[in-house]
Amino acid sequence: MKVYAITDIGRMRPINEDSYYAPREGERFCAVADGMGGHNAGEVASALAVQVFSEHMRAVDDITAEALHDAVERANDAVYQAALENASMSGMGTTFSALAQEGETVYLAHVGDSRIYLVRRGAIMQVTTDHTLVEEMVQKGLITPREARIHPKRNIITRALGTEESVQIDIVQMGARPGDAFFLCSDGMTNYVDEREILRTAMSDQAWEDKLRHLVSIALENGGADNITALFAVVEEADAR
Repeated sequence: MKVYAITDIGRMRPINEDSYYAPREGERFCAVADGMGGHNAGEVASALAVQVFSEHMRAVDDITAEALHDAVERANDAVYQAALENASMSGMGTTFSALAQEGETVYLAHVGDSRIYLVRRGAIMQVTTDHTLVEEMVQKGLITPREARIHPKRNIITRALGTEESVQIDIVQMGARPGDAFFLCSDGMTNYVDEREILRTAMSDQAWEDKLRHLVSIALENGGADNITALFAVVEEADAR
């Protein structure tokens, strides 16, 4: 698995509250987190979550769904405790989307509204479900997906790491094929760049780093009012064996 990552402060925010983890040599996991909270606490929450998650994943012998779940759970514990111990960080939290690969299997963990997409054989599919108020409204048939994109409450999330002592973590297990490209991103990307452009860019002949820079430039051109973070995790021939 090769991972390519980028982050940008955007046009409006004073600091970048997003964090990401790109694997070191020999590692097979990555993550994107989008922090929230006053007094720069969102920046602390996302960075702490990524740190604790990666430390735990480096210590596991085998990558499994349980190991991934445990790593995210520990990240939740760390952010929650930090918020309890520092009044200025009270209420801080972060979205969290992570991927880990073991041979022909990919495990995904998800909390919040940072997304994971799969680009495979010329098609794109969102493989996580947003934990947001408007997504719940879509699921109940109260609004359409198109209406959700412009709904005034579209940024209200219903789950985050660190805001409660325990958190429900979505875990997805799926097969990996050579050439698969998983796209992990914060909502600073998906609020300004649609799936068709993500697919078109992923399928282009550009280098992966250039693809990410191109997508960030589009997000900035379309408003860029939030921090923007994204990464491509690309499955190679030797990985899916």
